[in-house]
Amino acid sequence: MTIYVIVIFYTTPTKGLKMTLQQILKQHSITSVWHFTDLSNLNSIKEYGIASLEMIEKQKIEVSRFGADELSHKLDKRYGLDGYVHLAFTDDHPMYHIAKNRGTIKRGIWLEIPVSEILKDDVLFCDAVANKNHATLYNKHEIANNIDFETLLYGTDFESRKNARKAEILIPGRINFNKVIGGHYGK
Repeated sequence: MTIYVIVIFYTTPTKGLKMTLQQILKQHSITSVWHFTDLSNLNSIKEYGIASLEMIEKQKIEVSRFGADELSHKLDKRYGLDGYVHLAFTDDHPMYHIAKNRGTIKRGIWLEIPVSEILKDDVLFCDAVANKNHATLYNKHEIANNIDFETLLYGTDFESRKNARKAEILIPGRINFNKVIGGHYGK
């Protein structure tokens, strides 16, 4: 007599499964997000926080060196993004390297922000540089299906990973300096 044993392995499918932002952050061990600036802006940030372009202009906050250039500021205003602080999921956003190469950032620093700041309902997300043509903004409930965290964090193809790292987080208004939990010099 022959006895057959059938073993069935069950795995939880992840494709098509809607994950919350908190689940995504936990799954990928993301505990902080990042903002780049020039070291010369640090005193102003300590006083006013990390402020949006709109707030900088309204309150006449002194900024020694912007990371963005004039065209980027115009595009932010055109698309209504000047009221947001732009953050990155990693401390290696491609726009940092562009700012360093064009000289708008001389002594780059990355400021570390806790993920609790991006869990608020008025925060927006984009899978690319937010002010580019045809960019789509998402709320925290839409992020799981629209930002490729696997490629952004673990991708091995340089071009694919570079494009995924362009994802942005948009915080309205400002981030108070007491929310900055760390930082380091850029490369």
